[in-house]
Amino acid sequence: MLVSVLISLLIGIVLGRRYTVLILAPAFMLTLALAIGSGLARTDAAWSIGLTSLVIIVGLQIGYLLGCGMHHLLVLVRANRPGSESFANSQPPHRPAH
Repeated sequence: MLVSVLISLLIGIVLGRRYTVLILAPAFMLTLALAIGSGLARTDAAWSIGLTSLVIIVGLQIGYLLGCGMHHLLVLVRANRPGSESFANSQPPHRPAH
């Protein structure tokens, strides 16, 4: 189960760095299907399959949060770099009201 949690953390980090939160719903469904399928193939008890699914989904969520945090920190570092104009022109020009 530890390997499964580590893999779900890494997948969550990748998803957090690249996608919005809407990607978590299909990821949960796929994770749940894989956990139930592997549990049934190994003839595990129902409580063991449920616990494994829960732990893997929580690991996916924690990894997603870590990935979002890493993405946010990298954006801040790039924006605060000397000579960086990545956010200088991000606001539309101010036009006075007539």
